Amino acid sequence: MKFTNAEEGSKEYRSMIRWCSTFATIIVCILLLMSKDFFTDLLSDKHSYEVKLVKEETLGNGQDAYRLFKDGYEIRDVDYNEYFSLDDNGNTDFKYCALVNDAGNLTFSIILGIMLILVIMIISSTAKGTPFTNENVKRIRAISILQLLLGILPGIVKLLMRFFKFSYYSGHFEMGSLYMFIIAFIIGMIAMVFNYGVKLQEDSDSIA
Repeated sequence: MKFTNAEEGSKEYRSMIRWCSTFATIIVCILLLMSKDFFTDLLSDKHSYEVKLVKEETLGNGQDAYRLFKDGYEIRDVDYNEYFSLDDNGNTDFKYCALVNDAGNLTFSIILGIMLILVIMIISSTAKGTPFTNENVKRIRAISILQLLLGILPGIVKLLMRFFKFSYYSGHFEMGSLYMFIIAFIIGMIAMVFNYGVKLQEDSDSIA
């Protein structure tokens, strides 16, 4: 049995959608596992958190480092300026500092998840016909904006949370790497190319 070019193309697109959907599902599951730290810390006892200076002989890299401990277990390296910020009463709150870090990661995960959904929508619409549609142009533009937010919004969330809690805060605004903004610009250019493709598609359809 021989397939026409259209049938073969349709099979290829369906296979592409299955692979992309599987990949997106795996990524979303990973992001959910990353975001669970926020809810775990939210429900934890504030007294179970502690920050210690770990000496170089235990780290093996020749440097001392401040580490966050929860219930006696090491979690991660921390910034001294962030975790020893003081409130109006002159106290710090290690649990809240952990939540600030988790909130930034959760914001990052949500934005990345939305971007993946938009990519799947673009691939799905392409399987049904031409990729050059106004809807796909809007989706690509949205991905470009989300990529820009990926480098800015997590830092803003963390900064606002720190200012809300602590009166004496020493720190800096966390900006994503330059690569994120370059990628956002590139995706924006792709949206322009797609928009041009839409116009060519419309002209071709009107002639046909």
